[in-house]
Amino acid sequence: MPSARPAASIRRHLQATSLLAVLAGYVVLLLVNRQLSARLRHERHAAQVQETTRLLQELLPEQTDTIGELRRHLADLASPSLLVWMVWLEPDRPASAPVILPSGAAFQEFHVGHALVRAADAALKADGMPREFRFNGRTYFTCAMSVRLAGRSYQLRFLQDFTLETEQEQLISLLLVAVAGASALFTSALLRLVIHRGLLPLDLFSATLASISTRSLSTERLSLKGQPAELHPIAYAFNDLLDRLAKAWEHQRTFVNGVSHELRTPITLISGYSRRLLRRAEGLNPEQRQQLELVASEAESMGRLVNDLLEIARDDAGRLQLECSQLDPATLLEELHRRLQDTTNGRLLLQPLPSSYADVCADPERLSQCLTNLVENAIKYSPAPQPIELALSSDADQVVLHVRDQGVGVPAEEREQIFGRFVRGSGSGDTSGHGIGLAVVKTLMERMGGSVVVGDAPGGGADFQLRLPAVLSTPVEERFSRSPSLRRWFSPG
Repeated sequence: MPSARPAASIRRHLQATSLLAVLAGYVVLLLVNRQLSARLRHERHAAQVQETTRLLQELLPEQTDTIGELRRHLADLASPSLLVWMVWLEPDRPASAPVILPSGAAFQEFHVGHALVRAADAALKADGMPREFRFNGRTYFTCAMSVRLAGRSYQLRFLQDFTLETEQEQLISLLLVAVAGASALFTSALLRLVIHRGLLPLDLFSATLASISTRSLSTERLSLKGQPAELHPIAYAFNDLLDRLAKAWEHQRTFVNGVSHELRTPITLISGYSRRLLRRAEGLNPEQRQQLELVASEAESMGRLVNDLLEIARDDAGRLQLECSQLDPATLLEELHRRLQDTTNGRLLLQPLPSSYADVCADPERLSQCLTNLVENAIKYSPAPQPIELALSSDADQVVLHVRDQGVGVPAEEREQIFGRFVRGSGSGDTSGHGIGLAVVKTLMERMGGSVVVGDAPGGGADFQLRLPAVLSTPVEERFSRSPSLRRWFSPG
């Protein structure tokens, strides 16, 4: 399948089109100049031919009774750039009509067999109209006129040198080419500035659209003040689209929030009563006990899903409350490991903590929720009895809390997508899940000023990393005095 063509730039398109238009204008100017010059040469030659013919026809018959008289008159009419000669059309000698050339020292080199005269005869057409031809690098015009003098028929022929005019025309053409090149460079620079300023409203539109988020859908709109009239229809269309998106988003948010609140009470009741029944299940057979455990497990899973949906709904509404404070990440990992050790059947391992690390500023409950989601996710995707590892690393800028598994890992092309809402990786297979847990982790970490990424674990599998900015180091004795206060976030149940 052929690859998609890259999107064209409006700026480059306008600049290239304008520059081509300027160059096309100069090309047209050059062609018009050449045509006008050729036409002016033709008209000058025709005018001179008409004037010369008129002067000869005004000669009295007694002044043209001999060939010598005609040669002298032709010499008077001719010049170094204009050669005039006559062909006497004798009725009884049509095949070899006598040629009468001008007399004088200036024209003594011209004779009937002269190469230039022969070239002019060859270029002359039967209609005798002016024709342009080149000979020995020079440009000439030739034509013929029929005249009658003293009762005799003659063909008056002309040969005019226009080499100087053509050289001037070529010089002008070269100057036009040079001016066109310089003008193209100047025009390109000027168009760059003009087009940049002309497209600034589009840049402002783009900036406004980029700043619109789910929280500002109902308030942000494209302003029409000071915008070109051509952009008004686009702004109206976008504002209308934003209105419809805001209404749809508000309906969706209200629905999710309402349903989540309504579901919390029955799910809590189901989970509580099922656990109570399990504690009093002495009379149940193994199958009944297993079914009751399944009900309790699914109720807890549904409760976590509802809580996750509530977190997202609160974040979308701008009502997500975080109580961030400076805390010791190692203590948090130790408490999490101790709390989840029984529920993971001993698979959760805490790697040795580094000797020195920085504190972080975060909401302990939310950070614990993120780690719990990642541990539960790792248990589902890592085959038993492979261990799940908790680890801590730190540098001068950030602290990283690791949750590593030894499952199939996450492909590189999916490492951004899996943190989207209701998105699951290709390796999930038949594993149960809703595709919402990682989205909640991403949302909570971003609200705490951190981030979540996934990489490859050292022994294979996935390494989920919660990254938080490091805060100023705290003395060791202060760490121990603060640690017990964290335990309230990890109380059983």
